[in-house]
Amino acid sequence: MKSTLLLLSLAGCADTLVATDNLRPDAGADTSGPFATTANEDGSYTTIVDAQATDTWLHGDFETRAVLDEAGPWDLRFQRFHLSTNGGVSGSRGVEVVPLRDVEFDEIVTAPATGWIADAADGPDENTEPDYAFETEANRWYDYDASTHILTPAPIVWVVRTADSSSVIKLEIERYYDDVGTAAVFTLHWAPL
Repeated sequence: MKSTLLLLSLAGCADTLVATDNLRPDAGADTSGPFATTANEDGSYTTIVDAQATDTWLHGDFETRAVLDEAGPWDLRFQRFHLSTNGGVSGSRGVEVVPLRDVEFDEIVTAPATGWIADAADGPDENTEPDYAFETEANRWYDYDASTHILTPAPIVWVVRTADSSSVIKLEIERYYDDVGTAAVFTLHWAPL
């Protein structure tokens, strides 16, 4: 069933996306700071994002694997449990994502042609925040346990078209808590497509 869903999700894959030479596995990586990235042996990356601040967003860029200010070509921004794209109502750089369920990270080898979404204006819900692409009702990045108040990453692999469509990555959110249980310390696993 996973293979069938993957084929359906990837049918008609776009061949017009920009190459990802700027996301080479041999490129240097920052292993410190609030957006700390380590290169893995298989060509993927692991990034730890410290998004504990409640009053500011942490803007991350996957090409440089660094934190940028709001004016820079950031891809995603993080604040506590919120993830936001630099596209739609939240930014001008055209970042979009496609959530893929029931597929394994390694099975995704190219970007889908359809299904791209970005942050949208607030819709009919109980809050006044934008409808973040990572927090749609159908594809929220987390599952919430009301009895324990614990967030667990949903089984979704996200395909992300980065700022100004300069590259495409696949991304899975592996953890929301660090080793001692601190919330808002994301562990991201990602790789260029």
